[in-house]
Amino acid sequence: MNIVEAQPQLTAHFGDLVRQNRLAHAYLLAGPAGSGKKELALWIAKLLFCEHLSADGPCDHCSECTRISEHEHPDVVEVSPTGLSIKIDQIRYLKSEFAKSGVEGAQKVFIIEDAEKMSTSAANGLLKFLEEPSGTVTAFLLTSEQNKILPTIISRCQLLELNAPALSYLVEKLKAKGISQDQAILLSNLTKDADQAEKIGTDEDFQKLLTKLWDWYSAVLRNDLISFVKVQADLVPLVDSREKQDELLFLIALLARDLMLFANDPSQKFVFTMFEKDFSSKMANISAVAATDACEAVLKKWRLLSSNVSIQNILESLTLELCDCYHR
Repeated sequence: MNIVEAQPQLTAHFGDLVRQNRLAHAYLLAGPAGSGKKELALWIAKLLFCEHLSADGPCDHCSECTRISEHEHPDVVEVSPTGLSIKIDQIRYLKSEFAKSGVEGAQKVFIIEDAEKMSTSAANGLLKFLEEPSGTVTAFLLTSEQNKILPTIISRCQLLELNAPALSYLVEKLKAKGISQDQAILLSNLTKDADQAEKIGTDEDFQKLLTKLWDWYSAVLRNDLISFVKVQADLVPLVDSREKQDELLFLIALLARDLMLFANDPSQKFVFTMFEKDFSSKMANISAVAATDACEAVLKKWRLLSSNVSIQNILESLTLELCDCYHR
């Protein structure tokens, strides 16, 4: 991710702060996956250490920038969860590092990923530094779930919220990596993380799932009960994990939304542009009200996944409800 392109206002803001020597001792960077939290923290670290800093920012080529990019700089310390949480021992290590002078200079930078995963003891252990910072130290706490961070931690940091990159930015980034326009639009609606989108888009199972999904939904739209059989035969075998099951239901929700939009206004912009040419024939005898009811049915069924209802049961009952919505 080019963080300057993805977050131009924040990079300009931090560039000014560094030039004016007004950087605070602790920041909480909050935003969804793909918003560039880690990239921004590393970019700021480069601002502080770069050997050839210019008005445009760090050079990204000197030895200092290179070591930061490769996570090998001794004065840029990164911590991330081990297992499901950040442990107290990791925070003790950070605190011991806080107390030391920089290996190669006075400045030190600490980056704590998924800060919401700090155990209670770890979070409490971090408070002392945040209350009484020592030396030229700047800490960046990164989180996608701000509501899980202790209020006492939040109150001792400067909070900055990062928005997900614009859809058009993600689409162009994916197209630059050889992904088709249709796929790039779909993937950019599925995730705001460009790296994750590229990974999904190059997964053969995902491509197979898209084909099977449209076959199943097409059968639903023509009120063909073969759609009920396709659940077990075609869809369920391709979603053998909770993550994939959630992804499938999200795709179904996006497709139902596309069809609802088409039923109300065919000139809308759609997510499944690869199937758009078929929307007119598939929706010929389906009303806007029916398409809206179907969209609502999908959203209600999606919530059942968190109640440990099996994906096959969810999809089979959804198939019957969709047939009823579209054709009653």
